[in-house]
This record gives sequence, C-alpha cells and structure tokens, in this order.
Amino acid sequence: MAQHVPGTAERVGGTRKVRNTESPQEQEDAILTAARKEFEENGIRKTGVDDVAQRAGVSRSTLYRRFPNKEALLMGVAERVYLDGMRMLEAATVGYGPQDSVVEAFVAGAQMVNDDPLIRRMMLDERDALQGITKSVTGLFIEIVTGRIMQTLRGAGAQMPDDDLHAVTEILVRLVISFLDTPPLDEGRQSPESVREFAQRYLAPMVR
Repeated sequence: MAQHVPGTAERVGGTRKVRNTESPQEQEDAILTAARKEFEENGIRKTGVDDVAQRAGVSRSTLYRRFPNKEALLMGVAERVYLDGMRMLEAATVGYGPQDSVVEAFVAGAQMVNDDPLIRRMMLDERDALQGITKSVTGLFIEIVTGRIMQTLRGAGAQMPDDDLHAVTEILVRLVISFLDTPPLDEGRQSPESVREFAQRYLAPMVR
C-alpha cells in the first residue's frame, strides 16, 4: 500500500486533490510557486486564478483568502522573482568597487531579463497588454532594485550623497528597462561584450 504523505497534493481520477493538511504559510508558498509556473508556461493574460488553484492543489476559497485577485497574485510572485534576482545581482558585484559594480550589475541584469521568461513577460512582452497590472509590477521592480543596488553601491565605496546616489541608481535601472524594451537594431550591440562596453563607457562614470 502506498504511504500517504500529509500536506501534498495528489491526483485522483485525473484531477488534483485539494491540500487540506498544510499550514497557511505552506499553502501560500504552494500558491505562489504554482502561479509562477502558470505565468511562465501559459502567459500572464491566459492564466486564470482557477488554473493556479488547481495546480497548487488548493481550493478557490483558500487562494482568494490570501490573494483576492489576479493582480495581488501577480504582485506576490513578482516580489519573489525580483528579490531572487537582486540576490543574483548582489552576488555578481561582490569584491568590486562602485563603478565596476555598476558594470557587473548592468550586465547581470540584462542577462537576467533575457533569460528569465517570467521577468521578460512582466517587463516587456506582456507589459502593454496588461496595462495597470504590469505598470504596478514594473513600479515595484524599480523601487526594489533601486533601493538594493543603492545599498550595494554604497557598500562598494560610493561616496555620493544619498539623494544623488538614489537618483543615479534609479536612472540606471530605468536605462536597463529601456535598453531591453527597445534593443539596438544592430544585433551585435546586444552581445554581452557590447553590453559590458556600453556600461563601462557611459554608465559607470555616473557613480562616484
């Protein structure tokens, strides 16, 4: 006889059995994990809240208690995605001074947006179609990334006053978004080497 593992979702007759033994935090984690997979695989527009509930193995009422609508669900996923991304950016700048940190963060950020299907959907591919939702998500991204990169640059030795450093950092973050949203027509300028050269020549000198 197969052993039942409490707190897991099982398939019974081709459908998911609803989770009923997990803590609220475990259920929320399962919901956000399922939502990310649905958004990545099927797109943000096409994913419904019911799709997420089924994949997570929770009831609709359980999902709605934690995330009252699709925007709240997307914002919850986005915050996790961006915080994970920030840890990657911070790791890329370890051991560098402030200007070199700008270069490494810019290159790593560009690569992250290109490689992560959900970040690309939220910030580029589905931004216009989703309007208010993705506008909020992009605003969240700018806020989180600006604050964290500012801290990283300060830790790397940046001497600028806080207001100036914050302004410069936000400009850099917005430049990354614009650069990726409307890439150069010359594909050669999209290579990692060209991106690095661009950051070294034009972006790094903004920080001191």
